[in-house]
Amino acid sequence: MDILGYSEAIRASEAAGTQQAELRTLHKAMMSGRQWLEDGDDPPELKEFMKKDFYALKAFTDNIVIGWPVRDDAEVEFGSAFFKLGAFQFEMAISGYFMRGGLAVGEAYVDDIAVFGGALIEAYDGESKVARDPRIILTPTAIAAANQHLTYYTNKRHAPHVRELVKDADGQWFLNYLECVLWAEDEQGPFYEEFARHKMAVEEKLRFYKDTPAIWSKYAWVAGYHNYFCDLHSHHFSDKHKVNVELFRQPLRLIVD
Repeated sequence: MDILGYSEAIRASEAAGTQQAELRTLHKAMMSGRQWLEDGDDPPELKEFMKKDFYALKAFTDNIVIGWPVRDDAEVEFGSAFFKLGAFQFEMAISGYFMRGGLAVGEAYVDDIAVFGGALIEAYDGESKVARDPRIILTPTAIAAANQHLTYYTNKRHAPHVRELVKDADGQWFLNYLECVLWAEDEQGPFYEEFARHKMAVEEKLRFYKDTPAIWSKYAWVAGYHNYFCDLHSHHFSDKHKVNVELFRQPLRLIVD
């Protein structure tokens, strides 16, 4: 994973003389997000598996690599990965930092000194060449594993992956990180305040980058994803929870009024 627009944020803060404020915001977001990656609460069914050596994390500035040793068919590891990555990605997004990444299954080595292996290269290629938008995509090896997990269920709609993953218009599977606002759905309902912060963060990016099409389009994608999630769970969310479509769906028009 890496943070979208990390270098641009540093340059902009330097030009505006706001480096200290930008650093504080980024540092707070990274600290909060990494708590989910390192020792955040896991779903009950995973607690018995969650030991200190269950995964390894390597981070440098805006680049983060995590390796989960696969002990069987990777279904449990996927559950842990989706849970932790989704929480991290959401925590960063509501602070204004959107993530892009790739998830692969294969051989990899991760320690405090180095990261190495085919899975790392596949994940990096997925992030840098395929993900494009602020989404963590599944590479072909990860999709193959997820498809195998779906065969375990008589009714595939009952599989956890159905809520944890979304298939995009270009065929890519990506992590449905907004699902984390429904983790307490049965006990207390959606986390509406946090969801509203996500909406505001997206709208702020759309306004800020309206004159930079290459970057603006990435946040237009997030806006579409946010609104799709609202429609998917329309029993919880209405139009008031959606990103303002006027910010990312401007109609075609003549060059003169």
